[in-house]
Amino acid sequence: MYHASSTLSNFEDSNKVLPKKSKIVMLTKSDLFAECLTQAISARFQDQDVVSLSDADGLLDGNLIDVSLVMLYRLPAAAFPSIMRTIHEFHPKAAIGLMVQNADELDSSIAGFVDEGLVHGVLPLNLNLDVCLSAVDHLMKGGEHFPAAWLRRLAPRGLAGGGLVEQKQAASADIDLERKTDFGLTMREIQILDLICMGTQNKIIADRLGISENTVKVHVRNIYKKMNVRNRTEAASQCFRSGADLASLRTHHRADATDRSAA
Repeated sequence: MYHASSTLSNFEDSNKVLPKKSKIVMLTKSDLFAECLTQAISARFQDQDVVSLSDADGLLDGNLIDVSLVMLYRLPAAAFPSIMRTIHEFHPKAAIGLMVQNADELDSSIAGFVDEGLVHGVLPLNLNLDVCLSAVDHLMKGGEHFPAAWLRRLAPRGLAGGGLVEQKQAASADIDLERKTDFGLTMREIQILDLICMGTQNKIIADRLGISENTVKVHVRNIYKKMNVRNRTEAASQCFRSGADLASLRTHHRADATDRSAA
């Protein structure tokens, strides 16, 4: 039902001589971002077993015990209530983190769980990887992490179990995204890299941007050259490692284009 950093049989054999590891569950519809993030979490938290699930039914597996954190990403809003009930019923000690594209545009049915303190952290996709991993560590240790916008929204009610110090720490982590780099990409290349990071194929990229697939391939080759990578996975991983904030880069390039047209 699920796969971890080691096979189940090896895991069971190792338990005969080693203490059981707690688990981080990645409940997500698979895409390139999810795969890269799972690899990064596995490398950073080697004292944890990282389990990838594409279906919430996997949470019911009797072998899935000692879950310290459940990370949710790309889940349909309609399924969210049942997923939350399952987590709280079968894994009551697990912290819950929510990866979101844009916290300000979060579906209201999902945002309600955050407002009620049933979700312990909201992590936007544009977080620097080091900040994201620090937030994951914070959640496993019983802390909370929310973007500054959510802190302001939740302030009147207070965060569940979180005091003023924790709120300031979360806000600082959200704001401190470290240095950004754009690899010298053009606006079009940034658009294409953004779609590559979401696992979008060249034909679909061409349809979305209204250009030919051959033109997309030329842009992709230029992206690889500028980023000094060989394939899509390396490009996405390099982007995440460098902390490149594609949304900010798009805004920066649009501002430059506006300034040039006004000049």
